[in-house]
Amino acid sequence: MSSPATATAVKTFANQDKLPRLPVPPLPETLQRYLRTTRPHFATQAEYEAYAATVADFAKDGALGPQLQARLEAHAKAQPSSWLEDWWLRLAYLSWREPLLINSNWFLLTAPHPDTPRALMTDGDRARPATGQFTDFQLLRAAGFVSNLVTFKDMLEREVIKPEATRAGPQCMNQYRNIFGISRIPKPDCDVLVGGFKSPSKHIIVLVRDQIYAVNVYDQQTGKRLAISDILRQLRSIVAEVTAGKDIQPPVCIMTSENRNNWAKSRAHLESLGGANTETFKWIDSALFAVSLDDRAIPYTVEDQGKFVFHNFDGRNRWFDTCITVAVSNDARIGINGEHSPCDALVPALAVDFAAKNEPAKDSPGAILSAPTANKARRLTWNTDAKIGKAIVDAQAAASKLIADSDLTVMHFAEYGGDFIKKNAKVSPDAYIQMCLQLTYYRIHGQFAAVYETASTRKFLHGRTETCRSLSLEAQAFARTMQAPNATPAEKYKALQTACKAHVDYLAVASDGRGVDRHLLGLRLVMKDGESSDVFKHPVFAQSSKWQLSTSALFPSDRLYGTGFGAVVVDGYGMNYTIGDKIIKMGVESKVSCKETSTAKFKSTFEQVLRDVAAMCADVNSPQAKL
Repeated sequence: MSSPATATAVKTFANQDKLPRLPVPPLPETLQRYLRTTRPHFATQAEYEAYAATVADFAKDGALGPQLQARLEAHAKAQPSSWLEDWWLRLAYLSWREPLLINSNWFLLTAPHPDTPRALMTDGDRARPATGQFTDFQLLRAAGFVSNLVTFKDMLEREVIKPEATRAGPQCMNQYRNIFGISRIPKPDCDVLVGGFKSPSKHIIVLVRDQIYAVNVYDQQTGKRLAISDILRQLRSIVAEVTAGKDIQPPVCIMTSENRNNWAKSRAHLESLGGANTETFKWIDSALFAVSLDDRAIPYTVEDQGKFVFHNFDGRNRWFDTCITVAVSNDARIGINGEHSPCDALVPALAVDFAAKNEPAKDSPGAILSAPTANKARRLTWNTDAKIGKAIVDAQAAASKLIADSDLTVMHFAEYGGDFIKKNAKVSPDAYIQMCLQLTYYRIHGQFAAVYETASTRKFLHGRTETCRSLSLEAQAFARTMQAPNATPAEKYKALQTACKAHVDYLAVASDGRGVDRHLLGLRLVMKDGESSDVFKHPVFAQSSKWQLSTSALFPSDRLYGTGFGAVVVDGYGMNYTIGDKIIKMGVESKVSCKETSTAKFKSTFEQVLRDVAAMCADVNSPQAKL
């Protein structure tokens, strides 16, 4: 994929009118493809054939299937952009009542600033800050990173960021409109998003020890960009005021980590109390993004950095409803906590990569340094009562429980990367990693799991994602062959090639809008009251979409240190990975409460699988083997 973060003569959104609409695939094609994905979940061929007969009955002329298909096609014609867009936003995100913390929000880690003092990066050094301390380099990096993100926003609004394209054609850039100035507001049963492109807001919010401030990044009077030193001045003033300990506000922000209905009730009550709350919510909801400055001392490991950004160990000092929160530790490490509903992680990740690659930050052309009395950070206050006090206590207890159950690690496997895979395995690096993930699960559990991999449908107008069902008959055969004691390296390699080809083929079909999961969702959504089908009632329907391996790939970058998200089922794993030329990075999360899963065991087994598969490929494809 071409990099978007470069100035271009072609406007950012120039291709939007040229994009096709997401298709509704032919029903027979979807059902045939769906059936094949269910075969690994049946113990016998007879059971599979019985279900296949049920699916065939569903598809017959005059049966329910064609009726639902006709309704879905009619629905698609009536939608302005995509038949799936509104449904997906509501069902996958906004109506989901589980806390955003761990369950929905993702994290992304950046590499250290190139000028980070050595002492800050050395555990045990006396210059390393202790808990309760802030550092000036932390604030300096935060100010520069904020400025770089605002530069990216300005480039978007001027449409000078190169529109993305793949070999299949231009990609939809609509999600770029949903990075800045977007906030999720809790409501009973279904949340709403507020804000939009181009955001008129001139400020961000900054959180320090649960205190919230509005910080200008544009001059209030002229609207011009503020210099980095002006942003830094505001950050310094905030830290000084908070550490002085005067007029400390209650930690209302912890309630954004709550069950969405609970938070909706608490927010509605805060709004009813009025007073300062009205103005405070106005500033928060309209902010371009959030910055969290933290004073917790954490070990200098990528795993601890991941936990810091993902949940901050206690869920405090975050406003989880903002699209992106820049978390800055007191030793100046930076990561992003992202709210998933406005856009998929890939899009803001490109903005973050831009910000990180342009460190040390420089002032934007035309940036001004305002007078010390202008553009002061604005402290946001709360009007609370005993009911809110109890809600805060309850939210903290719920967050602590969620975090205690989250078993997270970030893996850096530096023994090889994409270069080796392409040269020695001679298969798609992504397909290779997917097969290794499934072999890992098979080695640990002795069985197979349904696997979700994100497939992008951004070749279509307002397209987001489709499911690539990575568990296939070919993937099963590969894992079993790798574990077979008498299988030769040549047999194992052939099984890998076959499995990888099947994976690449399915991923291409899914990215072409012809996967099965979104289509089947649409068919169920147009059902009328009283209608039902044994296709959807059969246990395999749920089993084949119980994503015990929930996976996604992100583009590689030297400035990005790791990424991840939570498991989507209690007995599963959530994994986000990048495949660099020489390194594989992956965040892995599972649940402590599930005795069948272990993040540490998955990580160590996966690393050994990577070694074993690489050795097998090298054995088969080395010059000696070819003689």
